[in-house]
Amino acid sequence: MSALLDRDHDALVDIVLEELVAHVPVYDRLPRELIDGDVRRVVDHALRLFPTSLAGGPSTEELASLTESAALRADEGVPMEMVLAAYHRGARVALDHCFGQARPDELDDARTVAITLVDFIERLTTAVAAGFARHGRTVLAEQADARQRLLGALLAGEGYREAAGPAELALPEELLVVRLVVGPHPDEADPDVDREVAARRKLRRLRGEIDRHYAAPVLWQPSVDGGLLLVPSADDGRLRKALRSARRIAGAPVWAAVAVASPAEVAATAPLCDEVMDVVRSTGRPEGVYALADVALDFQLRQASPAQPVLAALLGPLDDHPDLLRTLEVHQRAGMSRRRAAVELAVHPNTVDNRLRRVAELTGLDPTDPSAVPIIWAALMARAVVR
Repeated sequence: MSALLDRDHDALVDIVLEELVAHVPVYDRLPRELIDGDVRRVVDHALRLFPTSLAGGPSTEELASLTESAALRADEGVPMEMVLAAYHRGARVALDHCFGQARPDELDDARTVAITLVDFIERLTTAVAAGFARHGRTVLAEQADARQRLLGALLAGEGYREAAGPAELALPEELLVVRLVVGPHPDEADPDVDREVAARRKLRRLRGEIDRHYAAPVLWQPSVDGGLLLVPSADDGRLRKALRSARRIAGAPVWAAVAVASPAEVAATAPLCDEVMDVVRSTGRPEGVYALADVALDFQLRQASPAQPVLAALLGPLDDHPDLLRTLEVHQRAGMSRRRAAVELAVHPNTVDNRLRRVAELTGLDPTDPSAVPIIWAALMARAVVR
């Protein structure tokens, strides 16, 4: 059988090529130059390798060229199923030829050829799959790199139109700039679980779920606690829906600072979102989506001015009393409700009263007097910046 395949090798190559063009979709639309060039070389090589299977099979090195060819077909847009179909069609031609030429006393040899051919096709399939997988990894890596360059250009405020082409991304007129902070997942507190692994899985699930809500790519600049996102849509409601779903999938609380921006405004808007998030987190606000309008007063109180250190100094007497300062902050956020503050602090309401009286004695500012609330809150905001 091996001698038969060697003798009729050139004729078999021609027959296989005719079969591919006639019966395997895509191959009939490939340039004739490609058919007579690389495709012929691959068919020739595969048919020469098959007889070696009868003597133990081709080596990994001998199959490497088939992997390379598969990667080229992938780059040219030929589907993997069509490449695999081509190899199976070639195997069928070889097998038909062997059985058609076999004498009655060679049927056992022909049966051996058939069994060996199945094993050979398995190895060819593995080689083809490896080629397509390698091409896919390369394409994904190149695409990810191009999108990171686009993100960098947008954040720098220059060169982003040129970077959009290689990233295969059409920039919308407006997009959402989002600063995300993701709280801990319960697994991160489990001593029997690797904390870093749990944190990475949490962020991966969150990212996957957000990406799922958008047809166009979301640009990500990840960080250990969340990251910066450029969402290709100015639809705030859609983002909120995506974040609710992502929060559920990730199993962790999510805070988001959001602003609408044109591509030219991204560079200035990203730092603004960072500042909004700083206000959100430093004032102990609950998880959710926040725009500048939601924290405008606190944001303004944190801006640098000659009055800022003066305001911060009003609470200086509490520096050595962290329990009093914490009680004051919680009481203010709770809308001056001693009971709500007591629940958050896990103390008796009377303890809250006692601490607030002590705050008044030390600072001269009575937290229970509504007229003192604005100056106390301004002092807390200034202190957060100055400290």
